[in-house]
Amino acid sequence: MEVARFEGNGFLETHIVESVSWDDLERYAASKAGGSSEKHHHSWRSHQHDSSRKDDESPGELYELWRQEQNIIAARLDKELKSRWELDELIEEQLSRYQSHYYKAMVATSLKDVSNLLMPTWIPPHELAAVSWLGDCRPTAILDLLRVLAAQNPNFSLSESSERVLSQLVREIRIEEAVIDEEYAEIQATCVLHLPFSPLCNAQSREEALGSVQELFGNINKVISKAQRLRYKVLELVMKKLLNQTDTAEFVVAFAGIQDVIHQYGEQKKLKKLYPTVSMKGSGSSS
Repeated sequence: MEVARFEGNGFLETHIVESVSWDDLERYAASKAGGSSEKHHHSWRSHQHDSSRKDDESPGELYELWRQEQNIIAARLDKELKSRWELDELIEEQLSRYQSHYYKAMVATSLKDVSNLLMPTWIPPHELAAVSWLGDCRPTAILDLLRVLAAQNPNFSLSESSERVLSQLVREIRIEEAVIDEEYAEIQATCVLHLPFSPLCNAQSREEALGSVQELFGNINKVISKAQRLRYKVLELVMKKLLNQTDTAEFVVAFAGIQDVIHQYGEQKKLKKLYPTVSMKGSGSSS
């Protein structure tokens, strides 16, 4: 077969090429057409080849090919399902960790126990002010995070039905928060009556005074436990009832990230308070 080719000088040069097939010419044309065209041509040729091959194959061979293709797709689907199951397991594991944290009971038997219930010494003060009930952090702040995510993250979406459920949930949780606030206020208003120097305690016997203090400790423990259970209740509703699997994972990551940022900030402020920096005045001064 003769193949004509133009050189750079414009002259037509003819070569005699032996054993040139149409497939060779098609591959040559595809290579000149560019990468994308080559891929398209290759896929078209593969499809044509598969079609012609299937025409030539026996029914038994076609069945075996169909079975193999079916198994390949099934394996891919199984991999996707396993990934979703693993994601569900991680979400459940994280939720169980929240449950163990918020349902952790501490029986108040001394004044030290009560102070640890109200203001744990192992939490930096700035973090405590940001995430505790006494720091005015309420479970509805968790629900506010959903709207922030929906506004800032294009991959996070709340349907109209979810928005309605969220609004109703906010109203219900605020009522429960108000009840807990009232119980806190009642304890704060009456706790002074149970202090050792109060007139009420002076009029009581030692056993009666200790019993009143113990009752006060129990009331404080009940209110704090109730507040913690409400936090978990909100998390459980958000993660299991309100959001789908992907959005739940997005929420868990964001919620953990916010808590970690607050903790790191609190630790930095605590270190600055313990080890304040000393400004050096002049090169000859010493610390």
